[in-house]
Amino acid sequence: MLRWCLSTVRVWGGVDGAQRIRSLSSTSAHVQECLPRSAGSQNTSKRSLRTSNDSQGSGPSNNTRAIGTLKEILTSHALVLDPSRRPTPNTIRSFYISAKARGQLSQLDSEMLSALIALFGSLSVDSKRRCVYTSSLLPYVKPGPITRDYWAFVKEVVSLKQRNGMTLVHSDRYWMMQAELASLSPSKDGQPSYTHAFDRSLFRARKQYLHFSRHVFDPDVHVPYLTALLSSTDPLYKQWAIDAMTSILLTHPFLHVKVLKVLLGIVHDTDTALLGSILSAISIRVTRFPSPCGDTTGVSIVVPVDATTFTYALSVFPSPVPSPSPHVKAITELLHEAFSSNIPLAHRRSNLLLCSLLYSCNGSGIPISPLDFPSDGGTSLWQTLFALAILEEVTRAAGPALLNDRALRGRIQEMIRSLHKSWLHLVPNQSHPTLISRAITTSLFRLSGAVADPKVFAACLESSANFGLWTGDSSDTIEGPQLTAMAAMHLAALMQVRGCRAELVMKTLSSYSTDVQYQCVVASAAVKDLIHRDIELARILYNIAVRSGRDIDVDTAYTLARALPALHAVRFLKHERFSRVQVGGLLSSIARSLKETRHQHYDADLFDDIGISLRILYATCPPPIHFRGHLQLLLAELCTRGSGLQATAIIANVIKFQPAFFQFSFLLRLVRLFLRRKQFRSVLRMQKILVDARGRSVVSLRHTLTTRFCATTSRRLFMNDFVPGRKSYTPFRGGCFWTAGTSFKSVMSSGPVHNRVLQGLIYARRPHAAKDAFSRVASKVDTKSRTILGNTLLHGVVTRPVPRNGRLVRKLLGLLDNLVKYQQFTPDRITVNIILKALIAWRTAFDYRRLRALFDHMVRGGYPAGIYSPSHPPFSTPLLHISGTLTLPKLPPYISFEKHAKPMLKMFIKAFYLRNDVEAARTVVEILKIEQQKATLQRERRSVARLRGWMKPERNTSRRDDTTDVHNDRL
Repeated sequence: MLRWCLSTVRVWGGVDGAQRIRSLSSTSAHVQECLPRSAGSQNTSKRSLRTSNDSQGSGPSNNTRAIGTLKEILTSHALVLDPSRRPTPNTIRSFYISAKARGQLSQLDSEMLSALIALFGSLSVDSKRRCVYTSSLLPYVKPGPITRDYWAFVKEVVSLKQRNGMTLVHSDRYWMMQAELASLSPSKDGQPSYTHAFDRSLFRARKQYLHFSRHVFDPDVHVPYLTALLSSTDPLYKQWAIDAMTSILLTHPFLHVKVLKVLLGIVHDTDTALLGSILSAISIRVTRFPSPCGDTTGVSIVVPVDATTFTYALSVFPSPVPSPSPHVKAITELLHEAFSSNIPLAHRRSNLLLCSLLYSCNGSGIPISPLDFPSDGGTSLWQTLFALAILEEVTRAAGPALLNDRALRGRIQEMIRSLHKSWLHLVPNQSHPTLISRAITTSLFRLSGAVADPKVFAACLESSANFGLWTGDSSDTIEGPQLTAMAAMHLAALMQVRGCRAELVMKTLSSYSTDVQYQCVVASAAVKDLIHRDIELARILYNIAVRSGRDIDVDTAYTLARALPALHAVRFLKHERFSRVQVGGLLSSIARSLKETRHQHYDADLFDDIGISLRILYATCPPPIHFRGHLQLLLAELCTRGSGLQATAIIANVIKFQPAFFQFSFLLRLVRLFLRRKQFRSVLRMQKILVDARGRSVVSLRHTLTTRFCATTSRRLFMNDFVPGRKSYTPFRGGCFWTAGTSFKSVMSSGPVHNRVLQGLIYARRPHAAKDAFSRVASKVDTKSRTILGNTLLHGVVTRPVPRNGRLVRKLLGLLDNLVKYQQFTPDRITVNIILKALIAWRTAFDYRRLRALFDHMVRGGYPAGIYSPSHPPFSTPLLHISGTLTLPKLPPYISFEKHAKPMLKMFIKAFYLRNDVEAARTVVEILKIEQQKATLQRERRSVARLRGWMKPERNTSRRDDTTDVHNDRL
């Protein structure tokens, strides 16, 4: 019911609806957003004066507002350029619904309706899918995730166009076909209740497809229809797919890879008897001239240099063209031999199955066996080429691990030897062009090196010399690439079979030609091939060539550098011919390699080279934003390896050009890393950089510096500071770190900063450094901060592991007298608790009797004691005559239960239990419970008073509870 109400309001009370269920000013607000700013500004004052009851003043102009806006959107592509004012799909659809309610859709012509159909059809598919019929209005619609489809709306607009007597164009029929295909569900195919709907939708989709299929060559137009037909198990639909593929073969001048995969899938899953039309179409396509596909003279065919490139040129079934090029002529002749009409259908299907096997093996690395090939695998040139190409794909996918897989290596060796023998028997019987022989020899060299078979390598070298394949013009556009590829594969196979000796490599290069430039080209091609097969051999060959003065191509060197691990890739950062983009890409590869091998140990020189390259690269311009993650990773690694000064210099260079490039959270993590690694000079540099570039971040930076300092100055890190002969890393060398902690005084009070630093020094067993730090800042802070810092210093004396408690008490009282006399220290209740902690720990001087007297002394001094009072203490002990330190009347009168009374009571409870005075401990526990209840009741009363307005809320509660807890509940 709620959904029905909402749809009713959307239709009848929508934009300019016929019935005014809701006010016009609220329903047409988004209409005005989609209008040009000039039109909106002219009607602003008038629209502000209208009300929901003023229907006379808004009637005439509002009747055409929706249809006018819709027409402008569909005709003017540059209507709304501001992304915030772009209309959403639902807004455009609401314009259509409003115009439909008023009967104004007749104002939309055929082109407008076609644009509307294309727009909502494009919005219903994946945004990454682009075809010739994708709407050009997509950039002018507000982007967002696709949460629904609009196929029902597309069908409605198409039906409107047909009712108005308009002709459907190809784009309309395509989107109508997509709408019908979207309603199909192959998983339900075969169910009785679904078969009729499936057949009806597929029949309607086929009806639309037949109208435009012969006029468009975009693969994304044909593949969805063919895929839907092949997803069904009905033989009729498979025959429809065969008919559609036959039409494509006879009309398309070039077969796209997507269409070719569908074709090979049909061939693989269909019997020979049903493939007659497809095989006949291929025969007509590759043999008839002029081609039935039209003019194909503009299609260029790359010179094939090995079996793989030859087979890919053959598998697209290029139409015959009158070309004097020998490689085009050879491809045409091979297609004639494989698919001419006088070849039996079974043989033609067998040749197509080899194409299918090649594409299914490409990139998947599927181990194949001799059973995957036809029984007469080496009897034809077509089968020899495709068999070699398939083996190349398998060895490329296996990589260096092929040598460790004995079973797969043995099968491939047998197949290579069999193919080589078949080729040797095939050459004398037929006069094939030399370029085909070179291509086959190049592939045989590559395969012999992949399986490290010296017999096949020697046989290929002998046959290539006997057939005269090495003689030719290396400067020719056809023979040059083939000779270079054959020489490069021979050199790569030589290193894989006989080892990588420098003298052998140079002797082989000299045997090809005395031209040094040609030798550089051959070495570059060999390195490029070895990169994908054996990266270590590629690196060795690169080093041999460079040392001998043979320059490797820049692109090949860059590809090699990106494939190498970080240890070897860093050396390429000094390559003089690398561009800035290539250096940045190489640094990205190094960052990824370091991330994968984070726990591996590297030399310091490696990170020095990275730091120098980063400084030089970004000294004059900032890095791209997509490099931020990799750059942050490299900077973190530099800091971890001790190159913090280089990292800060790089950050300064980048921030100079782009202050907001780095995330502030990363910079704070970097500061923590500096502190953990005791790189205090780097901390100072980072502080200066951040204060200068980001003044607003000073508070976060100061908090990080102080909170992480305690972890940095842990006992483990400072154990060796006093070892003779070892360099000291004290934070107070020259006062550098203290400057880092106190340089923010101009921004806000630095008392908490000093307190955290003092705690860090105390926990690090640096009491003298803590006293020195306190003496430096005692005169620069206020009285309250001085008291907090003094208490921290006193508590540090208590926590020292001194075996004699009497000596600890004397040192504590001496330090207290010194602070009061020379540093203007003012004791407070926290100071008393610290002294009590030291006295209670002195068990030989304070047994349970003296401890009771000490507790009564504290009660007489004003501390809360539950049902007891200063005149009636809980243990009724005589007065203690203690002068100096525990003169309680001189302390501030305010006593906080949480900060002062509760820690003291807990200390006495623990001390009484340790002295086996259970009765006294229970008495203090009762006092603690009573005082806890009083404090809770007082806190609740204050809260109620604030809520009722009887008491103003305390905006600054630091007067009472801002003192620092120094763990005075410990003994």
